[in-house]
Amino acid sequence: MQWIKAITFDFWGTLVDVDTSGETAMGDLLGSVGLNGLDAREMYLRWDAATVRRYRSGRWRPYVEWAALGLRDVLDPLGVEFDEVEARRRAEAFVSTMTALARPHPEVPTIISALKNRYPLMPITNMDDAYFELNPFKAEFEQFLTAQQAGAFKPSAIIFAKAIERLGVDAANILHVSLSQFADLEGAMPMGMKVAWINRGRENRGQFTPEPLYEFNDLDGLAAVLSL
Repeated sequence: MQWIKAITFDFWGTLVDVDTSGETAMGDLLGSVGLNGLDAREMYLRWDAATVRRYRSGRWRPYVEWAALGLRDVLDPLGVEFDEVEARRRAEAFVSTMTALARPHPEVPTIISALKNRYPLMPITNMDDAYFELNPFKAEFEQFLTAQQAGAFKPSAIIFAKAIERLGVDAANILHVSLSQFADLEGAMPMGMKVAWINRGRENRGQFTPEPLYEFNDLDGLAAVLSL
């Protein structure tokens, strides 16, 4: 794979299990407002979808602010209404738990350790700097790029262009590794980057989503292709 000069990654979900930590964070929140009977995983996924819709609806602002709006979107219909200040406070606690507790998927640490000996590596994340810093696995990377630093969320060309600039490598020589169709396949590929889709959820590719160079169920597939 001599054409690969650098590898970038989506972090949340691709490398670390944010769904499990997000479920924990949502369970804590639901318990605090008397909604213990609800399915925490389902409510976490509702919040995640609401937050993505929110941050794709306007210009960049801190992720935690969109997260607060996402919480209001899913909780207001259930009779739990937060004002702006309380929603922000709840979102800060929620996102802190979600990001701090997310642990690497089982195959990830060994593969990242091997890749570090071959390529420059860079996570590209939509998370705010402060919350990304809370995750212990972040320490495995010498460099990273957040939406806060770029002033734009994936799939914006702005954040991918910033990553390419920082790496100092032609886009065609960067392999981007991610599980997200809308944020990463549809963001990185138009910039000329090659993409390995980590399809952990065994999803069908969207009708208008471009075909990635590779598709794997987890990072073991990437390791096999790169002969790690």
